Amino acid sequence: MTGVGRQASAQGGVETEAVFVHSWFRSGSTWLWKKFRDHPGFCAYYEPLNEELPAWTPERLKGPPTRAFEGDNHPALATPYYFEYLDLVEQGRLGFDQRNSYERYLLEADESDETLARYLQNLIDAARASALRPALCFCRSQLRAGWMKRQFGGLHIAQIRNPWDQWKSFARHPYFNNRTLITAYCIERRRRGSFAHVTGFAELVSAWENRQTARLSEIDCFAVYITLWLTSSIHALASSDMVIDTDQLGMSSDARRAAETELQRLGLPCDLSDCRKPDGLPRLPTSGAIRQETEKAVAALATAGGWAGVWSQRGPVSGRMGGLSTSSEEILQLVLA
Repeated sequence: MTGVGRQASAQGGVETEAVFVHSWFRSGSTWLWKKFRDHPGFCAYYEPLNEELPAWTPERLKGPPTRAFEGDNHPALATPYYFEYLDLVEQGRLGFDQRNSYERYLLEADESDETLARYLQNLIDAARASALRPALCFCRSQLRAGWMKRQFGGLHIAQIRNPWDQWKSFARHPYFNNRTLITAYCIERRRRGSFAHVTGFAELVSAWENRQTARLSEIDCFAVYITLWLTSSIHALASSDMVIDTDQLGMSSDARRAAETELQRLGLPCDLSDCRKPDGLPRLPTSGAIRQETEKAVAALATAGGWAGVWSQRGPVSGRMGGLSTSSEEILQLVLA
């Protein structure tokens, strides 16, 4: 499939390139997506790889908006999250395959995935058919950002939140830790040994493969999470054209103005004045279990064959650190050292 690339419309040379926002759970992704939705020139797709998309019938999409869950901290909505998919759903042309959500979360740029390519191209084409610029705002794309850039061209934004506050926010609902483990499980099945450094993870994989139940301790769940945060952040940063660090926007007016200027230059929604200020920017502990599991995850990136492609991207990432908060920069520097 050929890439969409950066195109200019016939009407005044206005940019119509597709926009891809690569984020993760609990990093301000819904807040940023709504910026695109509220802009009249965009068709903003909410979480195009969410496994719950098939449950959104035309009746639900035409109904009143609902909360993702109690205490989600999402902005208020006038229409349901997935309203932009309504026409495709009604016409039976959505073409979404639930296996797209997690089974191929890690994709090298030169790998083939025609099912996913057709689905995303379908969304892009539907937006353009309505004379709108497509914005695909993901929570399950960071480790395939390079693949998407090669497939479709377009403008890619990496949205980052510091790992400590993000992990803390996971506690708002068990969904987030569960889906993180599923993501890791899918990677492990394709690239054995990627999580060998996590105590008990091999037993979890074996149990799930045999349709049995299994649990990980909280610290082991954190070890899985921090491995995915590191690898996902590195790949998204290396593959994107712009970085939006949610913490920086809330903490620094200079960073916010710089981001707004760049967004305006790119023809994107550029009012970030309502970005929440984080409570603080936690630092990596100097000792203890969190420090130990973080260092084990960094070592795994350097030695586990499944992460070889990500490890090789450290060079490009080193030039993107200036746009990150001190918390995110500190932990990524462990990888770059």
